[in-house]
Amino acid sequence: MMKFIDLFSGVGGFTRGLELAGHECIGHCELDKFAEASYRSMHTITDKQREYLSSLPLKQRQKEILKEEYLNGEWYESDITKARNIPRADIWTFGAPCQDFSIAGRRAGLDGGRSSLIREVFRLLGERQKEDRPEWIIYENVKGMLSSNRGATTSKSSLHWMNLGTMSSGKISTQNGSYHKTGSGYTLSDILEDEVDAKYFLSREQAEKIILNS
Repeated sequence: MMKFIDLFSGVGGFTRGLELAGHECIGHCELDKFAEASYRSMHTITDKQREYLSSLPLKQRQKEILKEEYLNGEWYESDITKARNIPRADIWTFGAPCQDFSIAGRRAGLDGGRSSLIREVFRLLGERQKEDRPEWIIYENVKGMLSSNRGATTSKSSLHWMNLGTMSSGKISTQNGSYHKTGSGYTLSDILEDEVDAKYFLSREQAEKIILNS
């Protein structure tokens, strides 16, 4: 079992997957209060706390769950630019905002106001002694990251990884790492919903814009 930190956690996609694989989340970072409320509801509260929260009106429940006691000891920071004293962990997972990388956006890359937050991960890694850095880094983002800003984003990111000692011969790597299959039998289909609301799908106009810009 490994311990991990989930940065830009959202509602906890990485947390869910790694916990199903037998690992332990010891901290997370999320700015959006509604995503954070959902995260805590799914990952940190006890059965007794859930019972109490269920007795409250919805709006009161959403505010109540954001109190520190509902983290039950898990490290938390809302704003990654203010993150300090992150507990030592074997893995850091993160999926920094994709809007500036996506072909559906303006493709500003690391110069954009949202996707540039990946630099905060570089900062946090750089502030730690080598022996205190995570052995594994799992980074998720859209395909457009590789081509946004005419490829400059990939080049800049690669330089950061190289400076931090996590890239070798053009490939992102980790220190003396290994992995194995858990044999638990879980697959992606176990957590995907069968029916998804239409609001989560692109409109025809949005789809055509993406195709024209790709």
